[in-house]
Amino acid sequence: MKDTIKYVGLDVSKEKIAVAIADEGRDEPRYWGMIPTRWNQLES
Repeated sequence: MKDTIKYVGLDVSKEKIAVAIADEGRDEPRYWGMIPTRWNQLES
């Protein structure tokens, strides 16, 4: 099994956090989605 590196980018604002994921190499990052900025929801 080959190990791969994943990079996670977070764009944080007061109301939401946008999440993107990129594999190692030169491929384009993938937009994963938005999550609300509520600490109780981030813990789950």
